[in-house]
Amino acid sequence: MLQAIRDRAQGIFAWVMLILVGVPFALWGIQNYLDSGKEQPLAVVGDRDIFEREVTQAYQQSLANQVGVVDVDEKELKQEALERLIRNEVIAQSAEAKKLAVTDNAVRDFIQTLPYFQTEGRFDMEKYKIMLSSQGLSSAQFATQVRRALLMEQYQRGLLDSAFVTPNQLATLFRLRNQEREFEYLRIPLKTSNSPVSDAEIEDYYRKNLAAYRDPERISVEYIAVRLDDIAKEIDVTDEDLHNLYEEQKANFTTEERRKVSHILVVADSQDGEAAEQTALTKIKKIQDRLAKGEDFAKVAKETSDDPVSAQKGGDLDFITKGGMEQNFADAAFALREGELSEPVKTSFGYHLIKVTEVFPAKVKSFDEVKGELRTTFQRNEAENKFYEDGQTLTEYSYEHPDSLEPAAKALNRKIESTGYFTRDEGEGIAAEPAIRAAAFSEDVMNGRNSDPVELGSDTAIVLRVKDHQPASDKPLAEVKEDIVAKLRTEEARKETSKLAGDLMRQAQQGAAFTDLAKKHGVSVFKEPNLRRDAKDVSSVLRNAVFKAARPASEQPVVATVELENGDQAVFKLIAVKEDAPQEEAKEAETAARQFLVKTNAQREFSSFVAQLRELADVYVKPQAED
Repeated sequence: MLQAIRDRAQGIFAWVMLILVGVPFALWGIQNYLDSGKEQPLAVVGDRDIFEREVTQAYQQSLANQVGVVDVDEKELKQEALERLIRNEVIAQSAEAKKLAVTDNAVRDFIQTLPYFQTEGRFDMEKYKIMLSSQGLSSAQFATQVRRALLMEQYQRGLLDSAFVTPNQLATLFRLRNQEREFEYLRIPLKTSNSPVSDAEIEDYYRKNLAAYRDPERISVEYIAVRLDDIAKEIDVTDEDLHNLYEEQKANFTTEERRKVSHILVVADSQDGEAAEQTALTKIKKIQDRLAKGEDFAKVAKETSDDPVSAQKGGDLDFITKGGMEQNFADAAFALREGELSEPVKTSFGYHLIKVTEVFPAKVKSFDEVKGELRTTFQRNEAENKFYEDGQTLTEYSYEHPDSLEPAAKALNRKIESTGYFTRDEGEGIAAEPAIRAAAFSEDVMNGRNSDPVELGSDTAIVLRVKDHQPASDKPLAEVKEDIVAKLRTEEARKETSKLAGDLMRQAQQGAAFTDLAKKHGVSVFKEPNLRRDAKDVSSVLRNAVFKAARPASEQPVVATVELENGDQAVFKLIAVKEDAPQEEAKEAETAARQFLVKTNAQREFSSFVAQLRELADVYVKPQAED
């Protein structure tokens, strides 16, 4: 069950797990809004309050995902974040009302797989306790959150897995996928324009497109960073500490012994009785006699071994380790000297003769070789507790003193750092991180308060505040004049090219041949007799236009125009739509298509179901939260 959840975690469940499981360790001090005191909720779903901090956190996650998107509507994003939290709560309460349940064992097993609580791939109880303690959470509280998230997944999967696809839907998908269209087209290159542009035209364009000629809003911030590496460097390490760690982790610095072996196998199936086993043993002993008389092992293996793969290579099995083979085989192989031949060895496959051809002994790196690595490991291990404690201190002081970083800096004995200017879309240093830019331009920070802690990776926590803010400003006309002239000339060129394309389209609709039009106007004509939807050698814009065009009626071609990606125009003539008789599809293709349609139908049905739940639920949203 847990593996299925991990494999299929997406959509609503993925968001819920991010909020309920990941966020306690991505943002320090979750308790500040779990126990929200007298703070008024922005929304109420049944008996569950949703507070502004939860909405802000969800909003910042959305904003971080808008990398490269221009003109992000922060108000709309925040409203979407609130609505998403409401929908998730509606789903959770509906699941609970239907008496769905998740066992204690399932909750425990899932928690133990979370990377936050693991050390070297294994669940670390001490780390689990420390991290929960740093958030002011008890094990029971956290388990309740996880149980609820797993419950929602159970509910969601029950609905999604009920979706199905009819044979007609599948047949339609294949018919559309295999459809071919015959067409030809004229490609009209984008003209160039050197026509004069007046100052009045330039100024008019500038006024109408002022938003495109603005220097973006910029901000610089000051911040305190709690870094695991910085704390680790402050940890004192003695040689005794390193020697002790070396002994504890010696296995990690040991290369296991490897042996290159060859074998001859005589298969003996124990289900065939003792007689069959005795026959196999007699045969392997005869082979052993041949080898004892000096015959070449590789030659005999090719002739007699029942292992066809290794027999072709003279019995060679390449290098093996002790844990990579059956116990009896490994014990025998690792007891031999190089070049020595074993007695017959019984395994579940039959009887073997084993020969060791090369030995690479186990090797342990010396203390001096790994001393630097040990120092780093020891310091980071020792620094983890302090890192979590400092993170909690950072959270508390920055929250209790929202108008300054000084108290937190003094409490942590850390200096306040600062950045250069950056925008919502790009920056340098820590501002290259979307999460930092999202926090810097959040409503709280822009209003002069400290940000919530932002985690970069698993070893850095940052709280920031505005140092300086430069609003967006208009670029002077003189600075952008050449760009405007170029744009106006390009627009003129597009109009001329589009006009020519329209003229050629009308002539083609009246019966003019494409070859004649191409010759007359000095353009190229191309023919595509069998265009498919997945064709790669035709412009995607042109391909889509051809497949959107109506079917030709009564052998009358459909003629239309479309502007291509680079500004060229294409005048195309759709001549025919070709659909072969239905044919049996490969099993793999049919399975993939069925899965695609089932997933699409399931998501659509689930979205409709959730919308209905939302409509029927007892939901109150604070009026200003909807403005």
